Amino acid sequence: MGKIYGALLLISFIVSLFFWLEQKNNQDQSEDEVESATITKEENINSTVAPAKQVDEDTDKENTLPISATTKLSEKKDELNSSISTVLTSAVVTRVVDGDTIKVKVNGKEETVRMILVDTPETKHPKLGVQPFGPEASSFTKNALTGEEIELEKDISERDRYGRLLRYVWIDGKLFNETLIEKGLARVAVFQPDVKYIDQFRELQQKAQKQGIGIWSIENYAQEDGYHTEDKKSATTTTSQPKPKPEEKTTSDSCNIKGNISSSGEKIFHVPGGQFYNVTEPEEMFCSKAAALAAGYRASKR
Repeated sequence: MGKIYGALLLISFIVSLFFWLEQKNNQDQSEDEVESATITKEENINSTVAPAKQVDEDTDKENTLPISATTKLSEKKDELNSSISTVLTSAVVTRVVDGDTIKVKVNGKEETVRMILVDTPETKHPKLGVQPFGPEASSFTKNALTGEEIELEKDISERDRYGRLLRYVWIDGKLFNETLIEKGLARVAVFQPDVKYIDQFRELQQKAQKQGIGIWSIENYAQEDGYHTEDKKSATTTTSQPKPKPEEKTTSDSCNIKGNISSSGEKIFHVPGGQFYNVTEPEEMFCSKAAALAAGYRASKR
């Protein structure tokens, strides 16, 4: 009887141990499944977030590259504009017409050049005659430029209505237009759109005005719209117009015949209505054909 009871206890222990092991095994499997599910979820989350980050990085690249490219393009454009604006053309001065107008040999042909942003007093105007400091400005330009090699700089416009080249004149690295203003031999004359150096020219003009030199030594003479000889009260130099020859009329309105010297040295005069009258830059003005012929000029054939 005792043996039977002991056997039952052993069997009961074995069965209990079996159920305990089975339960333990099931618990371990559940934990593994939970851990596996957690890892899978994290991987899914990472796989979802990573593309979003990549998109942001790609977006940043897309936003950055065009800005960089635009900046470089802008820098190149500025360099190009700068190089274009400072292009200089070599020329040789063959003759000086007056203080702000010269004739040059450029690119194999002769051209008349009107200096930009400056206006010197007249010396050969048919109505205004010889203005104060006109001869001084003309002489200064002749002494400085005649026969010299210069460089011409274009602003915006190519030519004026008379067919003259509009240019800044450089000699020995110095802007000659500027020198005329510094010396008090020219005023700043603005004709849009050619205003590249207007600010520095006006600064120099103010200095010349304060010093009272040249054209600024005559009160109310040089003004925004030109020179007013009727307002002058004093001058450091005096100029007088040549007396008309007997055959010339004394009224300035009739002295409208233009005498011009060609590049070959030939003297030709042009009368109003002639083909080249409006584009001719006069060396001298005559009141009659007889006066022009007497001065050695011949009539234009057209």
